[in-house]
Amino acid sequence: METPGMRILSPVVPRRAGALGAFLSLSCILSCAPGILSATPAVAQNPGQTVNPGDQLTYPSNPPQPVLPAQPSATAAPANPSARPDPQNPATGNDGLPSGAPVSSELNYGQGGDAKLPVELNESPLSPFYRKQETQIIEGQAADFRNKYLVGETIELQLPKPSQMIPLGGRLPPIRLEASYTQPVNLKDVLHYAIDNNLDIRIQQEQVNTERWRLGAQAGRFLPDTIMNYQSQFLQGSQLLGGTIPISFKTPNVNTQAGFRYYGFRGGAVMFGTLAQLHNFKAAKQQLKASVNDTLLEVTRQYYNMIRNQALLQIQTRAVDVSKAQVLLNQQLQRAGTGTKFQVLQAETQLARDEQALLTQQVELRRTAIRLAVSLNLNSNVNLLSLEPEVRKVRLIDPNSDINRLISLTILNRPELRQFEELRLAARRQVQVAAAPLYPRFSFFGTVTGSGQTLSQKYQFVPGSFRDVPVTGTPPSGTVIDVTQGNGNNPSGNINTFVNPALNSTLTASGQVFQPPTFTSRQIRPSYAIGWLLDWNQEGMGVPTAAAVGAQKAQARQALLRSNQTLIGVLQEVRDAYLTSQTAERQIEVATKGVLSSAEELRLARVRLANGVGTNIDVINAQRDFTQALVTKADAIVVFNIAQVQLLRNMGLISLDNLTSGRLVTQ
Repeated sequence: METPGMRILSPVVPRRAGALGAFLSLSCILSCAPGILSATPAVAQNPGQTVNPGDQLTYPSNPPQPVLPAQPSATAAPANPSARPDPQNPATGNDGLPSGAPVSSELNYGQGGDAKLPVELNESPLSPFYRKQETQIIEGQAADFRNKYLVGETIELQLPKPSQMIPLGGRLPPIRLEASYTQPVNLKDVLHYAIDNNLDIRIQQEQVNTERWRLGAQAGRFLPDTIMNYQSQFLQGSQLLGGTIPISFKTPNVNTQAGFRYYGFRGGAVMFGTLAQLHNFKAAKQQLKASVNDTLLEVTRQYYNMIRNQALLQIQTRAVDVSKAQVLLNQQLQRAGTGTKFQVLQAETQLARDEQALLTQQVELRRTAIRLAVSLNLNSNVNLLSLEPEVRKVRLIDPNSDINRLISLTILNRPELRQFEELRLAARRQVQVAAAPLYPRFSFFGTVTGSGQTLSQKYQFVPGSFRDVPVTGTPPSGTVIDVTQGNGNNPSGNINTFVNPALNSTLTASGQVFQPPTFTSRQIRPSYAIGWLLDWNQEGMGVPTAAAVGAQKAQARQALLRSNQTLIGVLQEVRDAYLTSQTAERQIEVATKGVLSSAEELRLARVRLANGVGTNIDVINAQRDFTQALVTKADAIVVFNIAQVQLLRNMGLISLDNLTSGRLVTQ
């Protein structure tokens, strides 16, 4: 039932003309006149209900007001009672509004001319009991917001309860979703696991092992070369021994050799090649350190992003709770007759928007856990969650260190600078290696050669035989007579083959000597050789070698330029990370102020709406501002933490101890 104290506004002319408009105008005039004439605020109460001092509500920014006793007032009945809508029954509304509220409550709020708005909140359309209950809800949520989100540079981190979440599918539990189980972790745990199991680190470790073996291979060239060979063959046929004596053979034959060759000088190819490979090995080790630093940065970034998404999930659940309470409040106002269905729909739309954001944030948290598991080389079937009790600002670098000090530390500790410096030195050594063929080579050698039928000690029986030998004394005089000329002593004609080679040759007296049977060894007969060799050979008169030296010099200059480019890029990264860190720290302060103001804005907007002096759109805007302010603050804290880690990595000082010990890095 409406009392004169509920509206201290000037009479409003309804939109509809005719008798109904006249009756409504008369009703408004009669209901407002006694309150204006009495100049005493009246308390809205139900018949037969007493006022409890505890139910008296005031603006949160004003001191409590004394409770005034209820003043009896006569309310003039309208000429046509059926023409006035019943606030408790929206179906009786005849002014075109969904809730059945008077037109003045929607179109002419705050347009009372010289009349002032009521300062007492007990003039709300809700009863004192509902007003007290609604205010307790608002103040309770505001206190919860202050404890969790308004404490300086931190945000309390608490995983929402399953009842606060929205199920995603019929079989996916909240938060865990498709994962098999949940594993709480902290930053130190994930960093330890990443160092031992990250694939990028393990791949680079194998690259270091490769360069280590290559260094050993290059250093092994200082040792002498060993020469060992073995050849086994079967010989059959005949040859002219000395070009005159025919011999026949059918026997196995073995040739073997063992020895050494030591190069005393090869133009410096071995020495400078070893030095070049040593620099490559050192560069690989520095690249491993850089890979570890990059992995620590990436894992820490993923971990802080997971914390950020946990905080945003908590923020979205609080936003859904506020939206649900707002829907309930608008429904109560609609039932009281001062709210409209439009306001209820606005609140429900905001609730749907917040629930949609909650669903999206729930999935994003799971995706962050998957990305972290992939970086750790961990089974993505596990759902990782942070054990951190709050999202807080983590400072890693001494704030008193200026940019010049940071750059000095960077030049001393950044592994990429050392890596490219080693690669530059290796390229210079390769120039000397390329020029080595232009110099002579000097070497020592020694060999043992063996040739025979077998390697083992074996014997064979040689039967006795006759051997032709020359006879000493005066040789017979004369020449060989051609018996094939002029007689018929050669009827077959085949003697020419044997006689013709001896024609006109000197006769030699010869005889035969009997060789007794013996046992001969079939083992190889050794022979020895030792000496030195000096050679100076130039392929293509040295032109290809000279061209290769020029190409290697160009690569050395390229390595130098790449080293300078890396230095410039590193200095740029340090300055960018330093500015990002400074900006993010300042953004935390600004975001904290925004959270404070938006939280109070939301509380006052809800209190004003509950007590009939605010609008629903004010609450929706305030709620959006507060949610966005919380997101901005959480982002600012996480961005600052990541910027500190990024700056530490860009300086080359990132490590497990510097990230988790809590000590500020000064050197």
